[in-house]
Formats: sequence, C-alpha cells, structure tokens
Amino acid sequence: MSISYNEDLDPNEGPGLGCFTVQAILFAVILLLIPVALFNWNWPVWVLALLLFVDMVLLFFVSMTSVFLLRVFFADRRRGASRGRQVGVARPATRVVTTDQAEAPEQTDD
Repeated sequence: MSISYNEDLDPNEGPGLGCFTVQAILFAVILLLIPVALFNWNWPVWVLALLLFVDMVLLFFVSMTSVFLLRVFFADRRRGASRGRQVGVARPATRVVTTDQAEAPEQTDD
C-alpha cells in the first residue's frame, strides 16, 4: 500500500458525521465526568486516571475524524459540487464597451 498525496478522498471509505458525533459526545461526557467524580463522588484515583487516558484517546479520534470530514467537505467545495457550480467559466467573461457612435446600437423611443 502506497501513500499518495493530493489525491481525491472517497467519502464512503472513511468515518461519517454520525461517527464524529458519537465520539464528540462521549468525549464531552467523560471530560465532564472526571471533575464531578473527583470532587463529589470520591472515586479512586486510578479510575480517574483511566478515564483521563480514555478521554485522551477519544480526543485523538475526534480530531482525526474532524480532519477527514473537513478535507472531504472542502474537496467537494473546491471541485464545485455544492450549489450546482461547475469548474471554469460558463460564458465568456470579456465584454467590449465602445464609445464610437457608428458601432453603438441605435436607441429608439417607442
């Protein structure tokens, strides 16, 4: 397996938004549980250390999942997949404006 850079990502091959949401909610719950368990419930220190280690691992996965999702999102935007845009210009961008009376169209008062 070779690693090649700057190639298109396949959004079906990686984690989705649901996976990211579950990871982020679990990370936040454990992060809020640690001080509550320490000051109110008097849990043993080894349990709190284990929860902190699990939270660090979850932080790693949340960050990697968010990086993948952002790369997929911005790759689609760069390609023009959102809002029906296409890459390139659809019509000529040059416009000729003349001040000559001979080439200017006639104006009629109807």
